[in-house]
Amino acid sequence: MARLEIELRAYATELAIHVPGGYSAEDFYDFLRNLYNASVRHHGEETVEQMSDETVLKVLKSQVRELIQLKRIGKLLVRRDRI
Repeated sequence: MARLEIELRAYATELAIHVPGGYSAEDFYDFLRNLYNASVRHHGEETVEQMSDETVLKVLKSQVRELIQLKRIGKLLVRRDRI
């Protein structure tokens, strides 16, 4: 999990640089953690634990990429406590 956290922080920093809206890396990190927690709730803790950190990161990046393409990321960042 420590490696996943490092990767999520790096990805959050990258998103803060490239995604418009003025959100900080910490905002994106909170969003990514909430997205991860939602995946755990949806699929179950045991299932997510069986996945490698690379797979979890790939899934989260895919979800974020889709949200960016659909121009929904800003709306979800505003309400990230509800994810």
